Amino acid sequence: MVEVPLDSLTALGAAEAIRRGELSVAALVKACLLRIAQRNGQINAIVTLDAVGATRAVDAAQRRLAEGGALPPLLGVPVSIKDAFATAGLRTTASHRPLRHYVPDQDATVVARLRAAGAVIVGKSNLPELAGAPHCWSPLFGLTRNPWDPALTPGGSSGGAAAAVASGFSLLEAGSDLAGSIRIPAAYCGVAGFKATENRIPRSGHIPHLPAQFGGVRSVRHMLSFGVLARSVADLHLGFGLMAGPDAIDTEVPSLPPPRPLPAPTGGRLRLALWDDFGLPLCERTRAALERVAGTLTAAGHTLCRATPPGLDPDRLRETFGVVAGTEIGLGLAGWQRGIVRSVRHILPRSERMVDAVARGMRLDMRDYNRALARRDEAIAALESYLAGFDALLCPVATTVAYPGRPLGLFAKPPTLTVAGRRVPYMEATIGLTAPFSLTGSPVVALRAGIEAGLPVGLQVVGRRWEDDAVLAVAAELEALLGGFVAPPPPR
Repeated sequence: MVEVPLDSLTALGAAEAIRRGELSVAALVKACLLRIAQRNGQINAIVTLDAVGATRAVDAAQRRLAEGGALPPLLGVPVSIKDAFATAGLRTTASHRPLRHYVPDQDATVVARLRAAGAVIVGKSNLPELAGAPHCWSPLFGLTRNPWDPALTPGGSSGGAAAAVASGFSLLEAGSDLAGSIRIPAAYCGVAGFKATENRIPRSGHIPHLPAQFGGVRSVRHMLSFGVLARSVADLHLGFGLMAGPDAIDTEVPSLPPPRPLPAPTGGRLRLALWDDFGLPLCERTRAALERVAGTLTAAGHTLCRATPPGLDPDRLRETFGVVAGTEIGLGLAGWQRGIVRSVRHILPRSERMVDAVARGMRLDMRDYNRALARRDEAIAALESYLAGFDALLCPVATTVAYPGRPLGLFAKPPTLTVAGRRVPYMEATIGLTAPFSLTGSPVVALRAGIEAGLPVGLQVVGRRWEDDAVLAVAAELEALLGGFVAPPPPR
């Protein structure tokens, strides 16, 4: 039997090999299930395995291949599903105790579209409760660990997704991102991630909000975006193309032309902006990787302008994000839960500005909320105007590489992280560089900027709203220059 190269295989590469008859669907899926059996005990990325469903999907894919004719683009490719997306007949919990036995009877839109594309679902991946944190501890399933170093977090909330793709448990995942939940895990685990423009991909079947039978009513109306985690920009483009577009359920998704084909990298000259001063320190690894990227791009002939975009004050962006997020999340919480968060304001040090802003939003002061939405409009206009002069904006994903993982409940006091010798509040240290582009609803690709002292460092590639194709094309050029996926070392 030919050995399946799980450590180097991409979703697109696997699909092409299957169509050419160079790789069998059964062998590929068996290899992923075996890898899960061997390594998931240490990583804890897959929390609900669906070996039976995967076997049925393998049989269906093999029949489809035997019939010939046009084949769906992901036929036979193993994927995993973040446990926030409903999967028909398969447990979907969002790591929320009331949903621990919930089995939906209908797929989320993105899941249905992946199935229709021929993907083989091998299982569901871990996340923090209700996708509500930048780490990956679940009260139902415990801690997910980083495949590069099991003592460290994979990030969150799509931490199980990124760890699964990096480890070869699957080759592609759908993700959700309110404050960095695709980009941070992608950076910490060394995979590629794409947060599409806000409202480009339907949210139908995503938790939160809770399913109707559990009293769920949609409260988050802004900033939540969806996308893909995979091993290459070409995979991100493929997954995005399959998932994007209206579904007649999520009424905020516009009807737009389908994504254009991803052009092959040409080495053409790019005009890029680099924003690396968000008023927060960067750890040595992140700073070193960023400087190496800047040197590589300049040496290749690209134009790189270091600047802070005018009209975009990082502290104001983070505060505005906090108020909008706090208000909309608060609308979906019980009064006592909002009260816990609001009470934190009175004991917070002044440095905890993002938590303070979220707590402010939990007051449900509609005038304050409306003012924050007006500031959001201003930020969108300022960023769009600035990006008109560039192919993309580059910045780090987070202030630091992956940090030690630990159990953290939804209302637990998070740790303070030390970054470059400075103590930085947890929210600022983790989502301080990603939340601004959630606020603006921009499409963002997270790429591996490098591996520094044994850990991956991430780079955000930010594009103009609705120009998802363009930012993916820029990311493909950068990936060709900076290097593609590197598998983490096998566990000791």
